[in-house]
Amino acid sequence: MKTIHPVLVFILIFAAGFLTSCSKIKENLKADFDYEAEAITFTIPAVPIAGVDFEVTKEVAMDLDAIIQLNAPLVSADNVRKINLTGITIELADADEDNNLQNLETIRVAVGADGVGEKVIAEIANNPDVYKTSLSIPVTDGAVDLKPYMMKGKFDYKLNVKPRRGTTKSITVTVKTFYTFVVGV
Repeated sequence: MKTIHPVLVFILIFAAGFLTSCSKIKENLKADFDYEAEAITFTIPAVPIAGVDFEVTKEVAMDLDAIIQLNAPLVSADNVRKINLTGITIELADADEDNNLQNLETIRVAVGADGVGEKVIAEIANNPDVYKTSLSIPVTDGAVDLKPYMMKGKFDYKLNVKPRRGTTKSITVTVKTFYTFVVGV
């Protein structure tokens, strides 16, 4: 009968422990942080006709290296695992009784980038018919991973709205976006 050499047993135990430790170390070097991006401003022109959809597109550029260095300095943009969009709010700067969010029946926000298909990321299918100057738009499934779009450096946000009734003037809309970054080695 053959016996197992004690040195071989030690090596096997050490190797198993080392491999387990590497994944634990890797998980401990993961960082999650919340980030509020710089506000985006759209101008929605006066829309005298209700029921006709229109779209406004705004190109956005984010310096991911700078964002990550500020919030997780031990890693770089190459170490991004996910960039989850967790919230979108819109605010009107120059609303009045005849020109406010009440005029909009549906609101949809999509994202697109070169080489990556367009994706709806937030939507209100039936906006209540009440006076409002600010609104939180529900993000699809509570969070959407935008890493494929943001890693491009530049991407587009598209605001698509269907008016419930026309407006008499252009409306300035400020969009604020909120993210949770997951980075690690």
